[in-house]
Amino acid sequence: MKRKGSEVITRITTIAILSALAFVLMAFVRIPYPLAPWLQIEFSDMVVLIGYALYGLPGGLAIAVLKTGLDLAVHGLTDGLGIGHLTALFTSLIYVLGLFLCSHVFAWFKKGLKFRILAYSFIILLVSVLLTFMNGLFITPSYLMGSYTTAFNSEAVEGIISFFQKSGYPGESYFLMIFLAYFPFNLIKGLAVCIIYELIFNRIIFVLMERSPFLKKYFVGPIFKEKKKEENDDKTQEVSSQKGPLEENITA
Repeated sequence: MKRKGSEVITRITTIAILSALAFVLMAFVRIPYPLAPWLQIEFSDMVVLIGYALYGLPGGLAIAVLKTGLDLAVHGLTDGLGIGHLTALFTSLIYVLGLFLCSHVFAWFKKGLKFRILAYSFIILLVSVLLTFMNGLFITPSYLMGSYTTAFNSEAVEGIISFFQKSGYPGESYFLMIFLAYFPFNLIKGLAVCIIYELIFNRIIFVLMERSPFLKKYFVGPIFKEKKKEENDDKTQEVSSQKGPLEENITA
């Protein structure tokens, strides 16, 4: 089905505005994480989730790429390697993946608040596990060594262990230190992102859009598609229940 020009323009404009908002949050709204001073909590992924809810997978992916590209264009390679921007992009993509699985595969978002909480828990855990693994595998070794490397580089591992020990982390286990540094951080960040998304989108934006037929036709994400499908099914059932026996035989 071809989209009207106004719908295409609205979609492009909305994605551009959301990308700009995500960039502002990513670049300027940061909370230091005291247990790992080199980490900061930022909330741009909440906007990525909103983009997915409004425009589906393409919307979420577009905002994830655009907000990272904007930050790269404005601030350049702040660490010389682009590891920070790669991490930000990977984080956003994992959030999108989690939301896609919860909305399309498990269909939790259409089953009420309890299942939404289950979906958020799954997304937070997915992000925390994958990012902790990626940090241990190559992100942290590359960032701290100043060149692309992995956890298989013994020199890099020794240097990172020494760095973590100076930062107050106990023991001599590389992967334990990685877990203690990154897993709680991503849990806290994920919890904050999902809570803000729930309060801003599901409690405010979604309610306003649901009441406006004009707005609903421009936002075609999975949440609105599912709602529209449910409404059509209800109308079909209502019409069927109002038909007499003769009408039912004619339409059969």
